[in-house]
Amino acid sequence: MKQETAAFKVNTLITTHQNADFDALAATVGAAKLYPDARIVFPGSMNRNVREFVALHGEGLPIVPLRSVDLSSVSRVVVVDTADCSRLGELAGLCGRPGVEVVIFDHHPGAEERPSFVQSENWVLSADGSQASSMVYILLGREIPISPLEASIFALGIHEDTGSLIYPQSTVRDAEMLAVCMRLGASQALIERYLHNPLTPDQRDLLLRVVDEIRTVRIHGHDIFVVALESEAYVDGLSVIAHKVMDLINCEVLLQAVLMIGRVFVTARSRLGSIDVAALLHTVGGGGHAQAASGVVRNATAHEVIDRLLTVLSETSQALPTAGQIMSRPVHFIQADTTVTEALLVAQRYGHSGIAVEDDGLVVGIAARRDLDKAVRHGLGHAPVKGIMSRNVVVARESATVEELRRIMVDSTVGRVPVVADAAYAAAKRTGRAHVADVKGIATRTDVLAAFQEPEERRESQAVYQACMLQPLGELPFFGPILQKAAALSLGFEGVYLVGGFVRDLILGLPNADLDIAVEGDGIEFAELLAKEIGGRVRVHQKFRTAVVLPPDDMLREAPIWIKQGREPFHIDVATCRTEFYDYPAALPVVEHASIRQDLFRRDFTINAMAVSLRGEEYGTVIDFFGGLTDLLNGVIRVLHNLSFIEDPTRIFRAVRYENRYGFRMDEPTRALAKACVDMRLVGDLSSARLRDELIALLGERDVDWSLERIYRLGVARQVHPRLATGPKTVALIHRLDGLIAEMGVAEEIVRWRIRLATLTRNMEHDELFMWLEKLRLRHADRSIVRDSVVLAPRVAAQLGDQHLSAWNTYKLLSRLTTESLVYLIAVTDNRSAHERVYEYLSELRHRRSQLSGADIIALGLRQGPQIGMVLQSLLRERVEGRVTSKEEEMRMARDLVAACRAADGRQASL
Repeated sequence: MKQETAAFKVNTLITTHQNADFDALAATVGAAKLYPDARIVFPGSMNRNVREFVALHGEGLPIVPLRSVDLSSVSRVVVVDTADCSRLGELAGLCGRPGVEVVIFDHHPGAEERPSFVQSENWVLSADGSQASSMVYILLGREIPISPLEASIFALGIHEDTGSLIYPQSTVRDAEMLAVCMRLGASQALIERYLHNPLTPDQRDLLLRVVDEIRTVRIHGHDIFVVALESEAYVDGLSVIAHKVMDLINCEVLLQAVLMIGRVFVTARSRLGSIDVAALLHTVGGGGHAQAASGVVRNATAHEVIDRLLTVLSETSQALPTAGQIMSRPVHFIQADTTVTEALLVAQRYGHSGIAVEDDGLVVGIAARRDLDKAVRHGLGHAPVKGIMSRNVVVARESATVEELRRIMVDSTVGRVPVVADAAYAAAKRTGRAHVADVKGIATRTDVLAAFQEPEERRESQAVYQACMLQPLGELPFFGPILQKAAALSLGFEGVYLVGGFVRDLILGLPNADLDIAVEGDGIEFAELLAKEIGGRVRVHQKFRTAVVLPPDDMLREAPIWIKQGREPFHIDVATCRTEFYDYPAALPVVEHASIRQDLFRRDFTINAMAVSLRGEEYGTVIDFFGGLTDLLNGVIRVLHNLSFIEDPTRIFRAVRYENRYGFRMDEPTRALAKACVDMRLVGDLSSARLRDELIALLGERDVDWSLERIYRLGVARQVHPRLATGPKTVALIHRLDGLIAEMGVAEEIVRWRIRLATLTRNMEHDELFMWLEKLRLRHADRSIVRDSVVLAPRVAAQLGDQHLSAWNTYKLLSRLTTESLVYLIAVTDNRSAHERVYEYLSELRHRRSQLSGADIIALGLRQGPQIGMVLQSLLRERVEGRVTSKEEEMRMARDLVAACRAADGRQASL
């Protein structure tokens, strides 16, 4: 440590928070290398191990005592390892002082907004677990050399602030920068000595007092360990004591307050993602990380500080999820005399790792899937399941927290706990038997682990979701009032959610009129109530417990034009939450009631497996169990499980469609699973109707370039039909068709998928084409248009090449074809004459129609019969040939034709 004379003038001063730890020391050393003429000044005490290190190894460091600095000479202050200037003690006054430039380097999450006195270029924040890591990274980028001693200091800072890389806030860069320090000569001996220094006698005495006086406070299901003490003498290293207490007592959250030298020193630790102690201690002027924080409070007792923190915690912390919230439901039971083979099939069908066993209305055991597998391998598939089930049935009440569930599982060494209604719990625990009717669900180890991980992930997902949302649900044009009415009705149900593609496109900011609502409870009842509320009608499908709500006409009149122009009238699909399983690949699913999690899990991809709650306090909350929001923002299409494509091969078409529409891509595992499904030839096993629907959807997209190439490379095209053309020539032909449709202004007359299907089938033999179109079960009109485009249009094109073809003969040839087939004709032929005649027909000839009807001809005196058609045909020909241009001319000609017909009839009668 450099010694300076009194009132030493310092231009640039580097400082950090009070009670400096090794990360703070390392950050100041890093800043000193960025500002070589600066001096390091600590505003208060250091941790004991830091103080000892500086005393022995700080000779070469530019550290000067606070009392030796003339603060009036400071023109720049560099603050490291904190963005809160109030934690700088006596140096806090430098921040914001006129003429003083303030530079801040910090890595703590939740840093306050940049103060007005800090320029944006001087506000340097990182997401590293240690500020030392950030400083090393900056020094490397500027090619500033680092000595072995400095590398040791940086390594100590990284180790201490990341718990040697095991704390949750540790990052990849922390590990990389620690490795850099080791390569630069960081001393392992120094790290060992100062990182794991033994407790002093005073610290040991204080530790014993903490362990003796610590107590537990239950807040929202969390066990909070708190201790408030007074110490006549100052004892440093309170963070070390807190760390020891966490290990000794194995507590999840610790609040430790010690009154010393007229101030309360608070140390907080948390192993729960749901409790952020940095935010908690910020309320008393402290700070730190979500898992470790500290602070100093004046003018209060230790007990007052603890009480204040507990009050804040009770007001701000989230309640732990309960067994009723995380359990899987409904529960599938098997009888005790069910064979092992049958039990295994049930477990496989529902994807359970264990299945509950009942006998005479009581829960008598749990059959683990691994035990069922072993029994079958040993040839015991015929044996009753009661012979291998576990009879150690431990139950939990519905209101039990996940922490209670965890303890039950640890203490009882069980992995599946039936959850019973609170009213039935006491009797079930006393007798050791639970009635099947009282069982509401089953909680598994996976459910409990997910619940402990979920709060932080859910908060992050919610923050991202809110950032993506352009406006609140209730303010969405047209949909907002509907969703508000649905929310008002939702309170009478367990859960009501927006689901499916509507949620996906809502986040992407894209229009989507497919409004899907999933209901935990009775979906049909909800649909009937919603229909009544909006004045609409409801169509019910009892078999699947789904319904369609049809809004009233006056509501539809207010709909945006893009909704009115949709493929089908706007409606609201309401479904009871359900799960499904498949008896064989490509089969239609068998459906059963389930929770929202199970309902979402049955869906095709993670980006479609999100929901938004419409119920009560959860209104507007995103439900994302499977990482769909992250995949959506990263443009990734990912299946929820490995059998997804095997269970439903149509999902391959959907994946390709999303790739094409959004520019997303299947991740490598998903693409490999899709290819494996194709290699098993499961696409060819799809029913004709399902294949038809997927082809129509795929070819109905605005652009299909990527889709066609993708289904070709995956091998899907050949399984749809060996002669299906999806190569570059087909793509080029579709581009030509799209250009012609735009050029000719006939888009409203074209059904896009039909003309594209014609291009894909153009290489098929005619009989083969007819049979395949019949097999797809297309509507007769659709089959005819595709067939005429492929078969008839080229023949007509050849006839149009006749230079002497009259306008009437052109009309007769082309009127047999639809606009789609005519556009296709132009696209597939190079015959210039054919092009000109088709253009002439579409722009002029087809609009030349007779203005007289059969009734007009009868009124002129011609009797009902085939002659009327002949007269009308003659009139049409004259119109097409241009010899008749008005209704009056037509009428004169009609009189002449009628007179001629009547004269011919007279001559015939006289013979």
